[in-house]
Amino acid sequence: MKGYPKQYPLDRQTLFGINTMGLMSTTAYYLYTAVLMMFITDYSGIYSGVPGKAAAVATTLLFVGRLWDAVNDLWTGYLIDISPRTRWGKFKPYVLIGSLLAGILGMMLFHIPQNFSNFGKEVYLYIVYFLFMFAATIIVTVPLTSTMSADQEVRAKLISWPRITSNIVGVVFAFFMAIATYLGTKRNPNIPLTVDLIVIPFLILSLIGIVMVKEGPVTEEAKPPRLRDIGQMIKINHPFRINLYFTFVGGFVWALLTATSLYYIKYAFGVKNLGTQSMCFGLLTLITLVAGTLISQKAMQYISAIRGVQWCYLAMAPFLVIMFIINEIHVIDNPWVFYLLIGIVMTIAGAQFVPANLIIMETMDYNRLKLNAGMEATINAVNMFLQKLQSGLATIGVGAALLIVGYNAQTLEKASHVPDNLLQSLGVVLFAIPAVFSFLAYLIARHYPLQGAARDEMYAALAAKRVTNTQSSKSK
Repeated sequence: MKGYPKQYPLDRQTLFGINTMGLMSTTAYYLYTAVLMMFITDYSGIYSGVPGKAAAVATTLLFVGRLWDAVNDLWTGYLIDISPRTRWGKFKPYVLIGSLLAGILGMMLFHIPQNFSNFGKEVYLYIVYFLFMFAATIIVTVPLTSTMSADQEVRAKLISWPRITSNIVGVVFAFFMAIATYLGTKRNPNIPLTVDLIVIPFLILSLIGIVMVKEGPVTEEAKPPRLRDIGQMIKINHPFRINLYFTFVGGFVWALLTATSLYYIKYAFGVKNLGTQSMCFGLLTLITLVAGTLISQKAMQYISAIRGVQWCYLAMAPFLVIMFIINEIHVIDNPWVFYLLIGIVMTIAGAQFVPANLIIMETMDYNRLKLNAGMEATINAVNMFLQKLQSGLATIGVGAALLIVGYNAQTLEKASHVPDNLLQSLGVVLFAIPAVFSFLAYLIARHYPLQGAARDEMYAALAAKRVTNTQSSKSK
């Protein structure tokens, strides 16, 4: 933060707040993408000893839950947009309440009452998981950030630093299985206690950060949307539609990587090495995301956001194809080969974060220009809808790969040799399918309309509109 001017929103207080306010949101993301499925299938005790049953429960829960939550995002976003602006702002109260609830429910999710029947445990998981995902939905940090400035360079800084700070959460989750094993045993790691020890400090930091952030004035002149404005937005906001298409397709790359990698690492490099190898993978994730974010922040000074997204999609596909071919010839049981290639893919994926979020903000700006309606939360909700739908479908892909080979964690952990067909099935989900989606997303992104002069004209029109509105307000 050294060297930044002290004017809002780049003053130290706001920067500290914006860097920490999303830590609970990031923690929630890691809980349901990186830990929950393996916890249910391997360590929750639900349907223990029944081959494939726990995997089926986890697959169904995560898919149905995320699908419901994705649909829930849409009406929640609209309700946030039409809610009155409070003395603390429109979005800040929701970020505060959502973070608090997500922390409490996130811990409850991993504390399944063991005296419940298997069916009772399923019901408990569904109720708590649905509420947990609803809480995560209303942590609307992107709309809140968009209110602070309309300048792309300022926005890039506001997006980049929280992305880097959030990797603190990634570091902790890199050690997750090692910590859980230390608190328990290699065969029965203490995942619930580990979740508590991680969630509580990140929740406290998030709440402090939220209190320190002041919501900006950029969207104050926009009127609350009417219900019919949603249909108008979809019809008129062409950049928003194209962004939805390539975000939906391209988002499967990261969703499948996060949903599948731990299973691949666990059986490719040895069950007994899971704690160490998951730590290595987590640290690799941290390094690549930080590197990608720094690269993209610098790149945004020279290229447009859409160009950055296009290049990232195109660059990931060849490396994923190479990994798929290697895995088909011989399972990638050498960690150095796996981490080198997957690290390149993850660095490129990390570089996509800043330009992708800038494009989302561009579609919000375009919406204010064309409809004069503040629909930041609705647009954000639609993007969250896609992410959760992707995550749910990715879970189906992993679950299908596990069910095809009759996955049973208790049997495989004791086996002297892991069948190659398990790792090759996982390889299709981890390498081949993401390669196809990455290239398709690149082709779609080429049709994004706010490029070059079109983008410049939009922001010139917005600036003129703000001047007109200001003069009109003064005359009254």
